[in-house]
Amino acid sequence: MKRVLAIVAGALRMWFRSKSTLFWTLAFPILLMLLFGAIFSVSQNPTFDLYVQNQDIVNNEPTQMSKNFSYILNKTGVLNLHFVDSTKNATQFIEEKGIERMLIIPAGFHNSCLVQNASIVLKMVPPEVDTASATVRGIIDQVVERFNTAITEPPPEVVSIQDESIVSETFSFIDYFVPGLIGMMLMTTGIFGAIGWNTRNRELGILKKLATTPLSKLEWIVGVVLYELVMGAISTIVILTIGVLAFNLKVLPNIHSILLIVSGAIAFPGMGMVVTRFVKESDSADAAANFITFPMMFLSGSFFPLEFMPDFLQTIATVLPLTYLNNGLRDSMVYGNVSSALFNTAVMLGIGVSFIIIGALITNWREE
Repeated sequence: MKRVLAIVAGALRMWFRSKSTLFWTLAFPILLMLLFGAIFSVSQNPTFDLYVQNQDIVNNEPTQMSKNFSYILNKTGVLNLHFVDSTKNATQFIEEKGIERMLIIPAGFHNSCLVQNASIVLKMVPPEVDTASATVRGIIDQVVERFNTAITEPPPEVVSIQDESIVSETFSFIDYFVPGLIGMMLMTTGIFGAIGWNTRNRELGILKKLATTPLSKLEWIVGVVLYELVMGAISTIVILTIGVLAFNLKVLPNIHSILLIVSGAIAFPGMGMVVTRFVKESDSADAAANFITFPMMFLSGSFFPLEFMPDFLQTIATVLPLTYLNNGLRDSMVYGNVSSALFNTAVMLGIGVSFIIIGALITNWREE
C-alpha cells in the first residue's frame, strides 16, 4: 500500500510542479461551471428577433387595425421587432439578410378585419425543427387571440395565420443539425490536432532541430494546417455519408459550403498553432484544447438557438469563429442564402490567415 501511495504522491507532485498543466486543469472546470451557470440561470426570459412588414398602408400611413396589431406584438415584451419597408420584396429581403422569421401584415388588412376575414403571413423556419421558431409561433398565436378579443366580444376568428416556410424544400431535424455538427467537428479536429501535434513534436525535440533546417516557421505552420484540413475533409465526408445512408440526409455541400468547410478547416488549426505556443507539456494539451473548444461549442448555436441565451452571452457569440462557420453552413446548405454564406466565408478566411500569421510571428524554434 505504501508503494501505491508513493505513486499517487509522486504523480501529484509532478502535476503541481507543472504550472501550465495546473492552470489548464483547474481553469477548464471553472470555465465550464461559469458557462453553464450563465446559460441556465440567467436565460429565464429569452427574447426573439421578428421582422415585421406592414403592407397595409393608406396615404403613406399604416391603417388603424395594422397599427393596433403591431402595438400588441410589441407589448409581448419577448419579441424584438424590426420593421421592414413596405415597398421591399419580402422574399428577396429574407434571402439577402438571412432572416429566419418575418411576419407580414398584408394590404387590405384593416378592411378584412371589419368583415372578420383577415389574415397575416408568418414566414419562418419550420417550428418542427427549430425550437425558437416553435416558441415564436406560440407567441404569435397569443397575439392573434388578444387582437381578436380586443375587436369583438365574444371573439370570432377575425385574424388567422398563414404559415409559410422560408426554405423551398421539406427538411427534417437532422438536416438542420448536420451543418452545426460539421462546424463543431472542424473546430475540435483542427484545434485538438494542431495542439497535440505541436506538443508531441516539442517533447520529442523535433521543433528545436527545425531551427537548423531551411524550413521557415510559416512553412511549418502552413504544413500542419493543410494536414488538419485533409483530416477535416475526411471527417466531413464520413458525417455526410452516414447521414445519407442512415438518416436520408437531404442537405449536401454546394460550392459555397465547400468554401466554408475549407475556410473552417484552415481557421481552427491556425488558432491551435497560436494556442500551442503557450502549452509546454502533453498533459496540458487536451485541457488547453477543451478550454478553447467548449465555450465555442455551446455559445455558437451548434446545439440550440442563440436567442435562448442571455444577451451578454449572445454578444460573446458574435466574436467566436464557430458562430460564423455554423451560420454560413446553414445559410448555404439549408436556406440557400448565398450572400450571407459568402460573408461568413470571408470572415472565416480572414480569421484563418490572421492566426497563421500570428503563429508564425510568435513561434520561436530555439525556445521550443
